[in-house]
Amino acid sequence: MPIMRVLALALLAAPVLSVLLQPSGQPELAGVLTGVGAGWLLCGEPARAAMATLCGSASAVFAGSLIRPEAGPDFSDEMAGWPGWPAGAVLTYLLADGGRLRQAGGRGRPDGPARPAALPVCVAALAAAALGCGLLLAAKALGATSWEEYHPYDAPGWYRDLTGALWYPAAAVVIAAMLAGALPGGRGRFLALPLGAWLGCAVTAGPLQYAQALGVPSKPAAVALLASLAGGSIGAAAAAAGLRHAGTRLGLAAHVLLFTAVSPAARWLRDPLPVEDVVRVAVTVALVAWVAARAASRDAAVGSGVVAGMAGPLLVWSVYLTVGSRHYDHLSQAEPYWLAWAGVPVALVTAVIAAGLATGGPERAAVRAGTGP
Repeated sequence: MPIMRVLALALLAAPVLSVLLQPSGQPELAGVLTGVGAGWLLCGEPARAAMATLCGSASAVFAGSLIRPEAGPDFSDEMAGWPGWPAGAVLTYLLADGGRLRQAGGRGRPDGPARPAALPVCVAALAAAALGCGLLLAAKALGATSWEEYHPYDAPGWYRDLTGALWYPAAAVVIAAMLAGALPGGRGRFLALPLGAWLGCAVTAGPLQYAQALGVPSKPAAVALLASLAGGSIGAAAAAAGLRHAGTRLGLAAHVLLFTAVSPAARWLRDPLPVEDVVRVAVTVALVAWVAARAASRDAAVGSGVVAGMAGPLLVWSVYLTVGSRHYDHLSQAEPYWLAWAGVPVALVTAVIAAGLATGGPERAAVRAGTGP
């Protein structure tokens, strides 16, 4: 059963690999190795394979912290890095897809000849450029990012802003690719549109991010530029999966809009209550349940609903995982990191339950799909 193989990878293989690699100082390579294993084990099921790899990163952080308590929170930082788990998830998808990505990538339609369809790609690039720059400027104006000199106790955190440098390009690329995919000629361009969006964001938002990071003289601004490029890559990978699956597309768009809006709003309101955390948890659970149930009911498949429901939380977790918790820097990075980490198992349980209820269980879903007895 596919879901059992996913859980086996997430709960067993990934933590074991990460702990074995931890003494070598390269635990992030567990993501690539897990990706290779998931790609072969879940051949023909690329979405589930990529999901298993990213779920494995969450269980690896947890298991590693338990098995090696002397490492403490530093283990989660050692697990972070580029490449690592996000890159492993992309590798997983390519291996599990069995070459169909290459065959379909040059077609304008699944059943038609190759078509340039240049307009959607140009729209994706221009939209990502505008969205990327707009989000970075808005985040700075609203105080979601500060890019000011670091102080170890109460000043803005470098790593929090670095996470923003990943998130906003990722969000821009996802939304731009989705918008371009709705245009005539955009359907089926699940490779060209994300790449075009990434390029448009890279040549505009990247330099802007570099300029903003110059406000922190004690840290290299080039790291912020690399974070912007890496964030766009994470968004491109997510958008490519979303363009091939309507449920995943809906889940990604909903979570991108939620997480892009909540952080600036909570800091602008300066509410003494944990508005950001409460809203994120409650709305995320509701979104996961809705997206999973909708996709499972439409496709008459529990697995389809689980993949769709997990898309948004895994995108958020991929961004935070790339930087790490950095608990010694500032709580504004550490607390959202662990919240994103906890969101992965919560989303998995929520999606499985919601998808199962929507279809009446795997057996009933198979009968509805015409594959059961």
